Parts: sequence; C-alpha cells; structure tokens
Amino acid sequence: MTSVLEPTNVNSGQPVVLADVVTGLDDVQTVSSMPTGFHPLDEALAGGLQTRDLTIIGGVPGVGKTVFTLQMARNLAKAGYQVVYVCYEHDEASLAGRLMALEMGFAEGISASASADAQEILHEILLGQRSLNEEYAHNALVQFAVGEMSRYGHNLKLVRASSIDTGIDDIRSFANELGSGSIVFVDYLQKMPINGDWSDDERSIRQAESLKELALANDISVVAIAAAEQVGLNARRLRPYHLRGAGGLAYEADRVMMLNEKHLAVSKRHTSDSLAYESYRRMMVLSIEKNRHGQSGFDIEFLKDLPHFRFDPYGKFLEEKLIDDLFYKD
Repeated sequence: MTSVLEPTNVNSGQPVVLADVVTGLDDVQTVSSMPTGFHPLDEALAGGLQTRDLTIIGGVPGVGKTVFTLQMARNLAKAGYQVVYVCYEHDEASLAGRLMALEMGFAEGISASASADAQEILHEILLGQRSLNEEYAHNALVQFAVGEMSRYGHNLKLVRASSIDTGIDDIRSFANELGSGSIVFVDYLQKMPINGDWSDDERSIRQAESLKELALANDISVVAIAAAEQVGLNARRLRPYHLRGAGGLAYEADRVMMLNEKHLAVSKRHTSDSLAYESYRRMMVLSIEKNRHGQSGFDIEFLKDLPHFRFDPYGKFLEEKLIDDLFYKD
C-alpha cells in the first residue's frame, strides 16, 4: 500500500510555491506498508507498518514487549526487509537465543518433552556449557531453528546498545547502512542517551522527537518500546497516559500500541468464570490507541508462548470489554 507524500524536489524547512508543489506531484515519494506478520494486526493497520512513521509500543515490565517486537523484527526480516534491532536491555547472544527458541516453537510435530529438552540445550549453549556445532549435528530441533534463522539472518542486525554511548547519531548510522524502506527497532526509548539536563518527561519527548526525525529524514519506519511511569505499574490496564513523557510521546508518535495481560485488563464481569479466567491468563491484548493513518480503538488478543519467546501470530479481535479508567468502572 502506498500514499502520497511531498514532492522529492522540495527541501525540508524551505518555503515552496504552491504551484511548484502541484506541478511536482508526478515525482512524489511514496510511503510503503510493511506487514508485521501478526494477524489481524496488519488488517487493522491497513497493511502494516509504514515508512516515515514512529510507532510506540508500551507495556509494564514482563508483559512481553521485547518478545513481541523481536518477533515482529524477525517477521519483517523473513519477508525480505532490512531490519536493525537496537537493544539497551539484552546483548546479541541473548537476542539470538530468543530467536532460536522462537523458531523451535514453530516446529511442527514435536513433543512437549522434546521441546523442553531442546530449550534446556539452548540454555546451556548460551551459557557456554555446550557447543552449538555439536548439538546441531544431533538435535533435530536445533537444526530446524538454525535453518529457519539462516533464511533471514542476513536481513536482521542485532545491536547491543549502551545507555551511555549509543545515541541517536549511532542509530542514524545504522539506518544509513540499511537504506530507505528499512525498519529500526529501539528497545527501549527512554534508555537512549540524549544531551542536555532534562527531566525524565522532557528526555522522553526529545528522544521521541529525534526518532521521528530519523524516520522522516531516512524514509524508514521506527518502532520504539516505551517505559511506564511508576503509577502505571500498579494499573490493571496500562494506557498511553501511563507512559513516561506521555504527552510528548503521543504527539510525536504516528501510532501508539499498548500491551496488557488479558486477565487483568478485562472487565471483572468477564472473570467470574474460573475456566474463562484461566484462559485469559494465557492471552496478551494489544490495543491500538492511536493511528494517524487510520482508525484506532482496536483490541487484538494473542496467545502467549513465552517458553519459546513468542506469541501465536494468528490473533483475533477482542470480544470482551476492557477496563477504562476514564469512562468505565466495575
């Protein structure tokens, strides 16, 4: 999917005569939609992520923000897009290990015990207690995972970022290497260093501004995880106003999506059934709270498979009502 943007011969920040804009409409840049690989999220986003956009993904610690975004990065790389995952929380080996576990989760016809054994082997490989080459020769799941990763490994770059040294200039250099139409993931935004003596809220705003400018200038899509304020950690349902620097983030972002645990976020009227409640505990809810290019207000649920560091990519639109701290009370 494409949409019209400004003519390529217009210099940013310079006055342009309207007549020149009109005559230049045949030479416009286009914005590309890139499927995330999660269904029906791509349907709700009219095709997926878009170049020149900043997408913010928020959630409390442990809800699966890194799991979700790393799986999205993998899906995009597998589809042929150039992707870089800049992570301030985990090193490259840890991220690669998560991807290997993810691929194991997609293997068909594997028993639960074989999967558990393979995960234990993977854990020991990452600790240096086993050799990947040796296990690859004997373990079918390891072979499957490595084979799947080889299909997209050349499209996905992993960066162990430093909250002291890895700033916007470094991320810009990564984007320059990938070129137009690529995707940059930042995990997470508030750890990206930025010059100046700012409050936490001001830092978040300037970090978001710099990433939005990066998306515009490089014709790329930027996806950034955002941390919650302390008050949001106790909320049953995290909302955009719970994010650190919420006002600036909401303004700069083209899209804001929030992750929540379903068993906490649904109205209590839906949790009286103990069987239903247990099923809710296995689900994560993604809410599209802002979407500059289309409708928002969609809630989509995905089944967790956290032992394999992944979500089932085939979700469904939520049927139950969620808590709304502003308009609805149980």
